[in-house]
Amino acid sequence: MTRTLDPDRLRSRHRMAFVAAAVCAVAAVSIWTLWVLPIVRSIDAAEDVPLGATTVVDLEEGERVGIWASGISASLGTMDCRVLGPDGEERPQRGPGAVNWDDVLWWMTPRPGFVQSSQFTAAAPGAHRVTCRDSLDMYDGRFLVAGDSIGQGSIGLGRTGGADFAQGTLLAMGAVMCPPLAVLLPLVTLVTRLITRRRAGRP
Repeated sequence: MTRTLDPDRLRSRHRMAFVAAAVCAVAAVSIWTLWVLPIVRSIDAAEDVPLGATTVVDLEEGERVGIWASGISASLGTMDCRVLGPDGEERPQRGPGAVNWDDVLWWMTPRPGFVQSSQFTAAAPGAHRVTCRDSLDMYDGRFLVAGDSIGQGSIGLGRTGGADFAQGTLLAMGAVMCPPLAVLLPLVTLVTRLITRRRAGRP
């Protein structure tokens, strides 16, 4: 016995699929335009310096930037960075989440081998001095200050909103998942419609 799906329910599912595809398309364009490409341009324009040196960046109050590094020290996690604001006070840093830019968008980084190690936010406008070194004084590497991919805070998802995901994690996953979904959902829906109509036309 062949089970047939109610035509109204099937049309409702198809409409939901097209709406989901439209949402994915809008999300993909927004994420790539407002998040991915600005970070790429920022990394490409930044000047990298060797570990042990100090780089100075002028920031606006509340501006959030990332420290990107390459080399053995960054890979082993022995790199230690210190950020001093215009007032001479040290600025706190925050590391990336479980899934981040380097997991899914490494191919978009214009500087091969550079990964983001931390982020910091300017508390006051002015020059910020960033110094990074290898804590073991054994390994070389380079670092630069550019756009931040980690994001600020987390977003609660799930039925009760109890599952927290870092902002950067959601953006990174959206950047790679939304474009194919925006294309595949309409294609699958159209194929399903053709198959359904063909079956309905059988004697």
